[in-house]
Amino acid sequence: MILVVDAGNTQIKWGLFDGKAFTLRAHCHLSSLEDLPNYWLDIDRPSQIIISNVAGARAEDAIFQASERWGVRPYLVEARANQCGIQSLYQKPDQLGSDRWVAMIGARALVDGNLVVVVAGTATTVHAVTHDGKFLGGLILPGYELMHRSLGDGASKLSATEGVFAKYPTSTPDAITSGAIRATCAAVDQFCRDFDEEGNKNPKIIVSGGAASKLEPYFRTPTVHVEDLIFSGLVEIAKSDLAD
Repeated sequence: MILVVDAGNTQIKWGLFDGKAFTLRAHCHLSSLEDLPNYWLDIDRPSQIIISNVAGARAEDAIFQASERWGVRPYLVEARANQCGIQSLYQKPDQLGSDRWVAMIGARALVDGNLVVVVAGTATTVHAVTHDGKFLGGLILPGYELMHRSLGDGASKLSATEGVFAKYPTSTPDAITSGAIRATCAAVDQFCRDFDEEGNKNPKIIVSGGAASKLEPYFRTPTVHVEDLIFSGLVEIAKSDLAD
């Protein structure tokens, strides 16, 4: 059994992989880090524990402490120049966030071809991966929820209340929601067009994250929705790099 842990900007998510499928998926907010051992009480001893952590030292310490009862030392993923068939062209590969790196590894393991990997969480990250595994670079955008909150917090006459998407919104909540969706999808679709025009034909968008379902219907590029893409990438790393 492989315990995969994704410590993100707002919450920690974990999953238990039995070699064929995930038998458990759960999460807690970062404010509940001290309760992590209690959340994990019913988990049998895993053979491997593998972590992507962008939440900082406090989250890392909490995960390692919660793992101590099993006597299994967790493996902390860091981005590399090469791993699991991905070659990074980032200027400083080790400065790429582990969540971004792991998401690309997960996407390439699941889908063939030229890929634009989109993870729609607190931030929306966008990555170009060629059919032969080259990571060309990517974008970081404010996440869907962050766009909402920034307007509600920064403009006295606007509200962060969520509306519904409309081509021509006729209420302020609908205007904000539609603007956040249009801004994100337009940026990603333009990124896909640039990718295609440079010879990386017919890219697919692989989209994951908490806001993926809000965005997916409005992309113009063919889209594949993958739940917990980072979990998939962590499993790939565990199978290829941590095999006994």
